[in-house]
Amino acid sequence: MERIIQQTDYDALSSKICALQFNYLPPNKGTLSESIDDTLQCLYSDIKSLHFEYYKTLKEKSRNVYGKINKLMRNPFPVMNYGTYLRTLAIDVSLIKYIENFPKDQPFQIVNLGSGSDLRFIQYLKMYGGRIKRFVDLDFKDAIILKQSILKDSTNLDQSIRSFEGKYVILQGDLKDVEGTLQQLKQYLDPKLPTVFITECVLCYMTENDSKQLISTIMDTFATGFWISYDPIGGADVNDKFGTIMKRNLMDSRNLEMPTLLIYNSKLNYPQRWENEKSQIDIKDMWNFLSEAISDTEKRRLRSLQFLDEIEELKIMQSHYVILNTAWD
Repeated sequence: MERIIQQTDYDALSSKICALQFNYLPPNKGTLSESIDDTLQCLYSDIKSLHFEYYKTLKEKSRNVYGKINKLMRNPFPVMNYGTYLRTLAIDVSLIKYIENFPKDQPFQIVNLGSGSDLRFIQYLKMYGGRIKRFVDLDFKDAIILKQSILKDSTNLDQSIRSFEGKYVILQGDLKDVEGTLQQLKQYLDPKLPTVFITECVLCYMTENDSKQLISTIMDTFATGFWISYDPIGGADVNDKFGTIMKRNLMDSRNLEMPTLLIYNSKLNYPQRWENEKSQIDIKDMWNFLSEAISDTEKRRLRSLQFLDEIEELKIMQSHYVILNTAWD
């Protein structure tokens, strides 16, 4: 099952590279009518070079994985590029807003659970390195071994990591083993410091009990924190077949299960994993995010990149992906 779930990281990396190649990412200046726009521009200043370097080195390390990712990139559907653009931006907007609310001298920590090939750690340590005490990536053993190998064999990426002076930590672990996960995290993190936890398309592959135990244990362990979670939802309406079709397709094509897709199936139900009196929850779907947060100028730019005739398909798909933010102290 670990290997099957790891295949989803190949999907994510191929989608990220494709969105960069077609210029969906990085977003243009003025994308958001908010004070964080300049911060976003700085954060994304080298996003292309980072990912293209990682992708190039991947080819040298594992032609098998490279071939799988390259195959996935042969049909760059606009709806998929929109989805990658929105999930990337929504997570970073949430994270930056939380960070920018701190006093400038407040240290903090970031943990990317199920990080896969994600390279956010480089972007954030370059930008906030003076304030970040630790940035931890954690994933299955095989995913981490491959990522470590790529980072080490790329001169540019390795030099970036060395410049972070030990602030970046990469760990092997299985999130279903909550006790083992927490033991590892506590070796490197200070439970008294504000800590951000990111789960990007991770909780949807865990059982209801495993995901709730992980969340409650982390929230009990870390005194002050912020959780950013991005996942699909199955849809609560009796006529909504999105989740049923998605589950069937994943099972037929990959023998992959999403245990809670039809349980936490709406913006109302998804936050139930975080049932905790001390948490404050905000949730929106990606269609809301596109409609409300992205400027009209940026929407016109996106429309110019690829011909998109299925606006309704885009709306349906992005209405079934959500981002949740919850803070506790």
